[in-house]
Amino acid sequence: MEFTILVIYKAKSENAREAFVKELTDSGVLSKIRNEDGCIAYDYYFSNEDKCKLVLYEKWASREHQKVHMTMPHMATAMEIKSKYIDSAELKQIDVKSL
Repeated sequence: MEFTILVIYKAKSENAREAFVKELTDSGVLSKIRNEDGCIAYDYYFSNEDKCKLVLYEKWASREHQKVHMTMPHMATAMEIKSKYIDSAELKQIDVKSL
């Protein structure tokens, strides 16, 4: 069963959310995540109303794939990058049903 979550980030400043995604991209971490087994979607979206808000949409083939994702070596790099730019993160599991 597919597993979908949203991560709502609060960046440290107005420019930090863009810098965060840019560093993830430039370091190759984002590409590595998107190429992981079971990754269906891993996309960041910026809020128009709140310049510090960033939303990550993650969709995995299963909850187990997402658990393995969190143990990958490049996730340590992602966490280091995150600590530079992000103040807080809230995780929400969403249940998307086919219509």
